[in-house]
Amino acid sequence: MFVILCIAVVVLAATYLHARRRARNPIARAFGGREFRRFDAHLEGVAREELRLIEQNLARYLAGRAGHVVVVSKAPQGVALELSDGRRLALRGISSRTVQMLNSRAPIDMLRPASLHRDAFSYRLLLRGAAGTETKIYARNIALAS
Repeated sequence: MFVILCIAVVVLAATYLHARRRARNPIARAFGGREFRRFDAHLEGVAREELRLIEQNLARYLAGRAGHVVVVSKAPQGVALELSDGRRLALRGISSRTVQMLNSRAPIDMLRPASLHRDAFSYRLLLRGAAGTETKIYARNIALAS
């Protein structure tokens, strides 16, 4: 009898907590459980497609004649590379050592973005200097702006 009472209390508490959590989330109130999961899966698919398009656009730009780094400026959680062709390449999640290296080498070597590779959780950007020197930069996020 005591076991049944304990199970009833646990089920009642779980139901109460689920109802409170659902009441606080306006999206969960608008959608049922199945619709909410379908909506979430759809949004995940849209996000993957947008990321693929951004990476494809950046790879297309780097395959052409990308400008060299003119200015290295601070950006939120990283740096922004101002390129000679008027574009801006934002790098987030890079180490402070890499930022120091960019500040010292970019004006001297005329570093130019050459290629981009995506690893599991980061990007590897290859910068090539005028003399053929290569520098690899690892960043969590990369964005290209016109």
